[in-house]
Amino acid sequence: MPNPNYVAPAPEGDSTEDGSEAAEKERTTAIPRIESAVPADPDDGASIVRDRLPRTRVIITSLVVGVLAMSAVVLAITHPWDPNAFDTKAKTEADTSMAGFPGTVSELQGQDSNGSSSEEVKSGDQATYEKLSDVYSKLGELSSKVDQNEDLFNQVGASGSLDDRKKGKAAADELSIEISNLISSIDSVDVTSGTYADDANNLKTLGSWLRNRMDALSSAWDVSVSYDDAQANAGKIKAPLYNSDGASVTESYRKLFNDSYSGWKPADKNGS
Repeated sequence: MPNPNYVAPAPEGDSTEDGSEAAEKERTTAIPRIESAVPADPDDGASIVRDRLPRTRVIITSLVVGVLAMSAVVLAITHPWDPNAFDTKAKTEADTSMAGFPGTVSELQGQDSNGSSSEEVKSGDQATYEKLSDVYSKLGELSSKVDQNEDLFNQVGASGSLDDRKKGKAAADELSIEISNLISSIDSVDVTSGTYADDANNLKTLGSWLRNRMDALSSAWDVSVSYDDAQANAGKIKAPLYNSDGASVTESYRKLFNDSYSGWKPADKNGS
């Protein structure tokens, strides 16, 4: 770079004055050059090499890690070493040797058989008839027990020991419960078809007569056990057995029951 303070030598043959003017002119017209303090750019090729190599390694490393991770997931799902790990199908083959076999047929459908379906499956009316018949039989049995209890009362109710009378009262109480339960069971019999509705009502009436007779007898037993000396209080003990007209309450209901019992026996209306 030219030195701004440099003065060119005057050409030979010029005068000193001419040389001074020329030097002054050069000083006033010369443009100084300013050098930059920033160092020059390094070689572009070297910079590219330094910048790109680390990025390439990162990309390659990321790809390798991604491939390994994906491979691990695929292996975990597929289980190539155990393909049936998540198999929900049956592991034992079904026996299809008898598939479609209907079994041994002894007779064709519609053929006559020894038994009829009506014998195997009872109709609603048939079931009703059997239940009412059972109630009818039990009413007869209970009536006989009431007869026995009344006979016992006539023997010891107004003259026996207190222990004998307590035993008779306990038997009467038990009979009262049995009669009430039997009457309640009639209400559970299905007579909605109407076939046996009258029979059910007749059995309820028989049961009511039997219970009324038993109620009078139980009341007499209650009075009997309330006295130590039964003979001295015989009139009070027997009072529940008679109505205001002096008629026997127990005898009245016994007669009603016996007169109607045989005629009110349920009849099988199914013809079987």
